[in-house]
Amino acid sequence: MDFIKYNLEEIMMAAIITASLFVLFYVLKSKKRRRKVGFYINFILFKLGVKNHISKTYIGMSHVKECYEPLVDVVAHPKIFYNEATIERPVLLRKSVADRLYKVADKLPDDICIKIYSAYRSRVRLEEIWKNEMERIEKENPGMQRGEILALVKFKATAPDSNMGGHDTGAAIDMALCDKNGNDLDYGTKYHENAMARSTVALTSEQKQNRKYLLKLMKSQGFVQQPLQWWHYSYGDRYWAVYRGKRRAAIYGSAEKEFENAGYQRVIKTVISSVNK
Repeated sequence: MDFIKYNLEEIMMAAIITASLFVLFYVLKSKKRRRKVGFYINFILFKLGVKNHISKTYIGMSHVKECYEPLVDVVAHPKIFYNEATIERPVLLRKSVADRLYKVADKLPDDICIKIYSAYRSRVRLEEIWKNEMERIEKENPGMQRGEILALVKFKATAPDSNMGGHDTGAAIDMALCDKNGNDLDYGTKYHENAMARSTVALTSEQKQNRKYLLKLMKSQGFVQQPLQWWHYSYGDRYWAVYRGKRRAAIYGSAEKEFENAGYQRVIKTVISSVNK
C-alpha cells in the first residue's frame, strides 16, 4: 500500500498512457476507422489554417446519397452573364443550386452582376477539356516530367475517371462578380490562372475585398468555396460536404453513369425551361 501511496502519480500516468495506447490501437486496427480519423485530422488542420486544403483522397472517399434532384437550365436573369468561351450549353445546374444562385443574383447592387464561366459539364466535355489541357501543357513544356504535367492539368481539368464530383454533378459553379458590361472585378488573377488562386499574401486591398465579397454572398446561400480556386463554388457535392466536416452528407453524385456496351448515359432527369427554348 505504501508503494501505491508514494507512487500514485506515476501509476496514474502509466495507466493513462496504457489506456491511450489501447484506444489508439483499437481505432487504427480498422481501415475504416483509420480513414475516419485521417479525415477529421485533415479537416481540423484545414480549419486551423495549417493546411490550405483537404486531401482529395478524403474527398473521393466521402459518401454520396443521391437525391435524384433534376438538372434545370439556368433561366435568363438580368443579373447573370455567361462566358461563352468556356460555358457548356445548355447551362445546367441542380434545381436547388440554381435557386440559390438566383437568390445571390437578386441581392446584388445595381452596378454588380454575376458571370458564369462553367456549370454542369458532361462527360464528353470533361474529356475534351482534359485532352486539350494535356496537349497544350505538353506543347508549351517539352522537357517537363509527366507528374508535373498532370499536376498542372488537374488544376484546370477533372480527370475523366475521377470520382471527386463537382461540375459533373451539376452542383458546382465557376463564377465571378462583374460590372454591368460583363467586365470582371479585380481578383488578382484571371479565371483558372494558377498563381495566387487563393492566397491573399500578394493581393491589393481591393482584390482581397472583391474575393471576400464574393465569398460572403455565396456563403449566405450555403455554398462552399474550393479553397485553391476563388471562382469555384458548390452546394451538395462531395467538396461541399467534406469542407463542412461531413463525410456522409453529399446529396449529388455524377449526373452520368457508365453502362456496359452503352458508354456514359445521363441518369438524372433534365428539365429545360420553356423560357429558354
